[in-house]
Amino acid sequence: MSTHLLNETMPPFNEEVRRFRLRNGGDDWAYGVGAAWLGRDGLDAARLKRDTAVLEHAYELGIRYYDTSAAYGDSEFVVGSFIKGLGGLRSSVFAATKAPIPKELTPGEAKAHVTRGIDESLRRLQTDYIDLLQIHDVYTLSQVTVPGGALEALREARSAGKIRYVGLGTRPLDLLEEVIANGHVDSVLTYSDYTPIDQSADTLIRLGAERNAGIVNGSPLSAGILSGADPRTLLVSERHEESVKRRKLAGEVYDLCAAFGIPLLAAALQYPLRCTDIVMNLTGPKDEGELLSTLEALRYPVPESFWQSLDAWNRRRIAKV
Repeated sequence: MSTHLLNETMPPFNEEVRRFRLRNGGDDWAYGVGAAWLGRDGLDAARLKRDTAVLEHAYELGIRYYDTSAAYGDSEFVVGSFIKGLGGLRSSVFAATKAPIPKELTPGEAKAHVTRGIDESLRRLQTDYIDLLQIHDVYTLSQVTVPGGALEALREARSAGKIRYVGLGTRPLDLLEEVIANGHVDSVLTYSDYTPIDQSADTLIRLGAERNAGIVNGSPLSAGILSGADPRTLLVSERHEESVKRRKLAGEVYDLCAAFGIPLLAAALQYPLRCTDIVMNLTGPKDEGELLSTLEALRYPVPESFWQSLDAWNRRRIAKV
Protein backbone atom coordinates (compact mmCIF):
# COMPACT_ATOMS: atom_id res chain seq x y z
CA MET A 1 0.00 0.00 0.00
CA SER A 2 1.26 3.45 -0.91
CA THR A 3 2.88 5.15 2.06
CA HIS A 4 1.96 8.60 0.70
CA LEU A 5 -1.62 7.93 1.79
CA LEU A 6 -0.79 8.07 5.49
CA ASN A 7 -2.85 10.68 7.31
CA GLU A 8 -0.01 12.83 8.54
CA THR A 9 1.07 13.64 4.98
CA MET A 10 -2.36 14.62 3.70
CA PRO A 11 -3.63 18.18 3.30
CA PRO A 12 -6.94 19.14 4.94
CA PHE A 13 -9.98 17.76 3.11
CA ASN A 14 -11.22 21.17 1.95
CA GLU A 15 -7.83 22.04 0.48
CA GLU A 16 -7.46 18.67 -1.23
CA VAL A 17 -10.93 18.56 -2.78
CA ARG A 18 -10.50 21.93 -4.46
CA ARG A 19 -7.99 20.22 -6.75
CA PHE A 20 -10.80 18.05 -8.09
CA ARG A 21 -13.30 20.71 -9.13
CA LEU A 22 -14.94 20.55 -12.54
CA ARG A 23 -12.83 22.50 -15.04
CA ASN A 24 -13.96 22.92 -18.62
CA GLY A 25 -13.08 25.53 -21.22
CA GLY A 26 -11.63 27.95 -18.69
CA ASP A 27 -14.60 27.61 -16.33
CA ASP A 28 -14.27 26.18 -12.83
CA TRP A 29 -17.11 24.84 -10.69
CA ALA A 30 -17.35 22.96 -7.40
CA TYR A 31 -19.15 20.04 -9.00
CA GLY A 32 -18.65 16.29 -9.17
CA VAL A 33 -20.67 13.28 -10.26
CA GLY A 34 -22.89 11.29 -7.98
CA ALA A 35 -23.08 7.81 -9.50
CA ALA A 36 -26.26 6.67 -7.75
CA TRP A 37 -28.12 6.22 -11.03
CA LEU A 38 -25.42 4.14 -12.69
CA GLY A 39 -25.38 0.40 -12.18
CA ARG A 40 -29.05 0.32 -11.21
CA ASP A 41 -30.21 -1.75 -14.21
CA GLY A 42 -28.10 -4.84 -13.69
CA LEU A 43 -24.52 -5.54 -14.65
CA ASP A 44 -24.42 -7.39 -17.94
CA ALA A 45 -21.58 -6.46 -20.28
CA ALA A 46 -23.62 -4.05 -22.41
CA ARG A 47 -25.01 -2.12 -19.44
CA LEU A 48 -21.62 -1.96 -17.73
CA LYS A 49 -20.06 -0.58 -20.90
CA ARG A 50 -22.89 1.95 -21.33
CA ASP A 51 -22.71 3.23 -17.75
CA THR A 52 -18.91 3.28 -17.70
CA ALA A 53 -19.02 5.41 -20.84
CA VAL A 54 -21.00 8.04 -18.93
CA LEU A 55 -18.16 8.41 -16.43
CA GLU A 56 -15.54 8.35 -19.18
CA HIS A 57 -17.37 11.19 -20.91
CA ALA A 58 -17.59 13.04 -17.60
CA TYR A 59 -13.82 12.77 -17.29
CA GLU A 60 -13.37 14.12 -20.82
CA LEU A 61 -15.54 17.08 -19.86
CA GLY A 62 -13.33 17.87 -16.87
CA ILE A 63 -15.15 16.17 -13.99
CA ARG A 64 -12.75 14.74 -11.42
CA TYR A 65 -14.85 13.98 -8.30
CA TYR A 66 -16.89 10.74 -8.31
CA ASP A 67 -19.19 9.65 -5.48
CA THR A 68 -20.86 6.27 -5.07
CA SER A 69 -21.95 3.84 -2.33
CA ALA A 70 -22.08 0.15 -1.58
CA ALA A 71 -25.84 0.77 -1.22
CA TYR A 72 -26.31 1.98 -4.82
CA GLY A 73 -26.92 -1.35 -6.53
CA ASP A 74 -23.93 -2.11 -8.76
CA SER A 75 -22.73 1.48 -8.91
CA GLU A 76 -19.35 0.68 -7.33
CA PHE A 77 -18.69 -1.83 -10.12
CA VAL A 78 -19.34 0.89 -12.71
CA VAL A 79 -17.05 3.36 -10.96
CA GLY A 80 -14.48 0.58 -10.64
CA SER A 81 -14.64 -0.14 -14.37
CA PHE A 82 -14.05 3.57 -14.98
CA ILE A 83 -11.13 3.73 -12.52
CA LYS A 84 -9.51 0.66 -14.06
CA GLY A 85 -9.69 2.34 -17.46
CA LEU A 86 -7.78 5.33 -16.12
CA GLY A 87 -4.67 3.21 -15.67
CA GLY A 88 -1.85 5.40 -14.41
CA LEU A 89 -4.19 8.40 -14.08
CA ARG A 90 -5.87 7.10 -10.90
CA SER A 91 -4.52 10.03 -8.87
CA SER A 92 -6.24 12.47 -11.24
CA VAL A 93 -9.67 11.61 -9.76
CA PHE A 94 -11.19 11.74 -6.29
CA ALA A 95 -13.17 8.57 -5.55
CA ALA A 96 -15.65 8.67 -2.67
CA THR A 97 -17.86 5.84 -1.53
CA LYS A 98 -20.06 4.99 1.43
CA ALA A 99 -20.55 2.12 3.84
CA PRO A 100 -24.09 1.42 5.12
CA ILE A 101 -24.58 -0.28 8.48
CA PRO A 102 -27.53 -2.60 9.25
CA LYS A 103 -29.36 -0.99 12.16
CA GLU A 104 -29.57 -4.21 14.20
CA LEU A 105 -25.79 -4.53 14.63
CA THR A 106 -24.01 -3.79 17.90
CA PRO A 107 -21.16 -1.24 17.75
CA GLY A 108 -18.58 -4.03 17.63
CA GLU A 109 -20.49 -5.83 14.90
CA ALA A 110 -20.84 -2.56 13.01
CA LYS A 111 -17.08 -2.05 13.15
CA ALA A 112 -16.46 -5.54 11.79
CA HIS A 113 -19.10 -5.02 9.10
CA VAL A 114 -17.53 -1.76 7.94
CA THR A 115 -14.03 -3.26 8.03
CA ARG A 116 -15.15 -6.03 5.67
CA GLY A 117 -17.10 -3.54 3.59
CA ILE A 118 -14.05 -1.36 2.97
CA ASP A 119 -12.15 -4.30 1.51
CA GLU A 120 -15.17 -5.23 -0.62
CA SER A 121 -15.48 -1.65 -1.88
CA LEU A 122 -11.77 -1.60 -2.76
CA ARG A 123 -12.30 -4.77 -4.79
CA ARG A 124 -15.39 -3.43 -6.59
CA LEU A 125 -13.72 -0.08 -7.25
CA GLN A 126 -10.58 -1.81 -8.56
CA THR A 127 -8.28 0.52 -6.64
CA ASP A 128 -5.85 0.17 -3.74
CA TYR A 129 -7.18 3.23 -1.93
CA ILE A 130 -10.42 5.18 -1.51
CA ASP A 131 -10.16 8.94 -1.23
CA LEU A 132 -13.21 9.34 1.04
CA LEU A 133 -15.07 6.64 2.93
CA GLN A 134 -18.37 7.81 4.43
CA ILE A 135 -20.61 6.00 6.88
CA HIS A 136 -23.94 5.95 5.06
CA ASP A 137 -27.59 6.52 6.03
CA VAL A 138 -27.45 5.91 9.76
CA TYR A 139 -30.13 7.48 11.94
CA THR A 140 -28.21 7.24 15.20
CA LEU A 141 -24.53 7.47 16.08
CA SER A 142 -24.78 4.69 18.67
CA GLN A 143 -22.99 2.28 16.31
CA VAL A 144 -20.55 4.84 14.98
CA THR A 145 -18.80 7.14 17.46
CA VAL A 146 -18.78 4.98 20.60
CA PRO A 147 -15.51 3.22 21.55
CA GLY A 148 -15.16 0.10 19.44
CA GLY A 149 -17.71 1.34 16.90
CA ALA A 150 -17.69 1.80 13.15
CA LEU A 151 -15.66 5.00 13.20
CA GLU A 152 -12.71 3.02 14.54
CA ALA A 153 -12.87 0.84 11.42
CA LEU A 154 -12.43 3.94 9.29
CA ARG A 155 -9.54 5.23 11.37
CA GLU A 156 -7.78 1.87 11.23
CA ALA A 157 -8.32 1.68 7.46
CA ARG A 158 -6.86 5.16 7.12
CA SER A 159 -3.80 4.19 9.15
CA ALA A 160 -3.39 1.17 6.85
CA GLY A 161 -3.51 3.41 3.78
CA LYS A 162 -6.80 1.98 2.49
CA ILE A 163 -8.70 5.26 2.77
CA ARG A 164 -7.60 8.87 2.91
CA TYR A 165 -10.49 10.79 4.47
CA VAL A 166 -13.34 9.90 6.82
CA GLY A 167 -16.90 11.14 6.45
CA LEU A 168 -20.59 10.72 7.21
CA GLY A 169 -23.42 10.94 4.69
CA THR A 170 -26.99 10.79 5.99
CA ARG A 171 -30.23 12.79 6.08
CA PRO A 172 -30.51 13.82 9.77
CA LEU A 173 -28.76 17.16 9.95
CA ASP A 174 -28.30 16.93 13.72
CA LEU A 175 -26.07 13.87 13.28
CA LEU A 176 -23.96 15.66 10.68
CA GLU A 177 -23.62 18.65 12.99
CA GLU A 178 -22.65 16.42 15.92
CA VAL A 179 -19.81 14.65 14.14
CA ILE A 180 -18.42 17.96 12.91
CA ALA A 181 -18.73 19.61 16.32
CA ASN A 182 -16.86 16.73 17.92
CA GLY A 183 -14.18 16.51 15.25
CA HIS A 184 -15.01 12.94 14.29
CA VAL A 185 -14.86 13.36 10.50
CA ASP A 186 -13.16 15.27 7.71
CA SER A 187 -16.39 15.85 5.81
CA VAL A 188 -20.14 15.31 5.75
CA LEU A 189 -22.60 14.89 2.90
CA THR A 190 -26.03 16.47 3.12
CA TYR A 191 -28.78 15.64 0.63
CA SER A 192 -31.48 17.90 -0.85
CA ASP A 193 -31.01 20.37 2.00
CA TYR A 194 -29.34 23.23 0.19
CA THR A 195 -31.36 24.08 -2.91
CA PRO A 196 -33.42 27.03 -4.16
CA ILE A 197 -36.40 25.65 -2.22
CA ASP A 198 -34.70 24.46 0.99
CA GLN A 199 -31.77 25.86 2.93
CA SER A 200 -32.15 23.73 6.06
CA ALA A 201 -28.43 22.87 5.87
CA ASP A 202 -27.51 26.50 6.62
CA THR A 203 -26.51 25.82 10.23
CA LEU A 204 -24.49 22.76 9.20
CA ILE A 205 -22.67 24.75 6.54
CA ARG A 206 -21.78 27.52 8.99
CA LEU A 207 -20.51 24.96 11.48
CA GLY A 208 -18.40 23.30 8.81
CA ALA A 209 -16.81 26.64 7.99
CA GLU A 210 -16.05 27.26 11.66
CA ARG A 211 -14.47 23.83 12.14
CA ASN A 212 -12.83 23.62 8.69
CA ALA A 213 -14.82 20.48 7.92
CA GLY A 214 -15.85 19.71 4.37
CA ILE A 215 -19.48 20.13 3.34
CA VAL A 216 -20.54 18.11 0.30
CA ASN A 217 -23.94 19.07 -1.07
CA GLY A 218 -25.79 16.17 -2.65
CA SER A 219 -28.86 16.41 -4.86
CA PRO A 220 -29.03 20.15 -5.58
CA LEU A 221 -31.93 19.20 -7.87
CA SER A 222 -33.94 18.00 -4.85
CA ALA A 223 -34.24 14.41 -6.07
CA GLY A 224 -35.13 15.56 -9.58
CA ILE A 225 -37.91 17.99 -8.72
CA LEU A 226 -35.74 20.89 -9.95
CA SER A 227 -34.38 19.15 -13.04
CA GLY A 228 -36.24 21.25 -15.60
CA ALA A 229 -39.86 20.27 -16.23
CA ASP A 230 -42.69 22.10 -14.50
CA PRO A 231 -42.58 20.39 -11.08
CA ARG A 232 -46.37 20.47 -10.86
CA THR A 233 -46.48 17.88 -13.64
CA LEU A 234 -44.38 15.42 -11.64
CA LEU A 235 -45.96 12.53 -9.77
CA VAL A 236 -45.10 12.26 -6.09
CA SER A 237 -46.72 10.25 -3.34
CA GLU A 238 -49.47 12.34 -1.83
CA ARG A 239 -48.78 10.51 1.44
CA HIS A 240 -45.23 11.86 1.54
CA GLU A 241 -45.72 15.30 3.03
CA GLU A 242 -42.19 16.52 2.36
CA SER A 243 -42.36 15.63 -1.35
CA VAL A 244 -45.73 17.33 -1.76
CA LYS A 245 -44.41 20.46 -0.07
CA ARG A 246 -41.23 20.53 -2.16
CA ARG A 247 -43.19 20.08 -5.37
CA LYS A 248 -45.36 23.08 -4.51
CA LEU A 249 -42.34 25.25 -3.70
CA ALA A 250 -40.53 24.06 -6.81
CA GLY A 251 -43.52 25.11 -8.89
CA GLU A 252 -43.22 28.64 -7.52
CA VAL A 253 -39.50 28.75 -8.33
CA TYR A 254 -40.28 27.41 -11.80
CA ASP A 255 -42.63 30.36 -12.33
CA LEU A 256 -39.99 32.78 -11.07
CA CYS A 257 -37.47 31.30 -13.51
CA ALA A 258 -39.98 31.61 -16.34
CA ALA A 259 -40.51 35.28 -15.52
CA PHE A 260 -36.78 35.85 -15.99
CA GLY A 261 -36.46 33.50 -18.96
CA ILE A 262 -34.10 31.22 -17.05
CA PRO A 263 -34.16 27.40 -17.21
CA LEU A 264 -35.02 25.85 -13.85
CA LEU A 265 -32.05 23.50 -14.21
CA ALA A 266 -29.64 26.43 -14.52
CA ALA A 267 -31.02 28.11 -11.41
CA ALA A 268 -30.93 24.88 -9.38
CA LEU A 269 -27.39 23.88 -10.34
CA GLN A 270 -25.93 27.35 -9.95
CA TYR A 271 -27.68 28.14 -6.67
CA PRO A 272 -25.32 26.23 -4.31
CA LEU A 273 -22.27 27.65 -6.09
CA ARG A 274 -23.13 30.98 -4.49
CA CYS A 275 -22.27 29.43 -1.11
CA THR A 276 -18.49 29.20 -1.09
CA ASP A 277 -18.50 27.25 2.20
CA ILE A 278 -19.78 24.23 0.26
CA VAL A 279 -16.62 22.53 -0.98
CA MET A 280 -18.30 20.19 -3.49
CA ASN A 281 -21.73 19.70 -5.06
CA LEU A 282 -22.90 16.46 -6.64
CA THR A 283 -25.26 15.90 -9.50
CA GLY A 284 -26.26 12.47 -10.74
CA PRO A 285 -26.48 12.04 -14.52
CA LYS A 286 -28.19 8.93 -15.86
CA ASP A 287 -26.69 9.28 -19.33
CA GLU A 288 -24.35 11.37 -21.45
CA GLY A 289 -27.15 13.71 -22.48
CA GLU A 290 -27.64 14.75 -18.86
CA LEU A 291 -23.90 15.43 -18.57
CA LEU A 292 -24.07 17.87 -21.46
CA SER A 293 -27.21 19.53 -20.12
CA THR A 294 -25.41 19.99 -16.79
CA LEU A 295 -22.57 21.90 -18.41
CA GLU A 296 -25.00 23.97 -20.46
CA ALA A 297 -26.96 24.86 -17.31
CA LEU A 298 -23.82 25.78 -15.38
CA ARG A 299 -22.83 28.16 -18.16
CA TYR A 300 -26.26 29.75 -18.59
CA PRO A 301 -26.08 33.48 -17.75
CA VAL A 302 -28.23 34.20 -14.71
CA PRO A 303 -28.60 37.89 -13.80
CA GLU A 304 -28.06 39.10 -10.26
CA SER A 305 -31.61 40.45 -10.28
CA PHE A 306 -32.89 36.86 -10.45
CA TRP A 307 -30.88 35.82 -7.39
CA GLN A 308 -32.16 38.87 -5.52
CA SER A 309 -35.75 37.93 -6.39
CA LEU A 310 -35.14 34.32 -5.37
CA ASP A 311 -33.62 35.40 -2.05
CA ALA A 312 -36.61 37.66 -1.41
CA TRP A 313 -38.97 34.77 -2.20
CA ASN A 314 -37.12 32.55 0.26
CA ARG A 315 -37.30 35.20 2.98
CA ARG A 316 -41.06 35.46 2.51
CA ARG A 317 -41.39 31.68 2.51
CA ILE A 318 -39.42 31.27 5.72
CA ALA A 319 -41.30 34.12 7.42
CA LYS A 320 -44.56 32.21 6.89
CA VAL A 321 -43.28 29.09 8.66
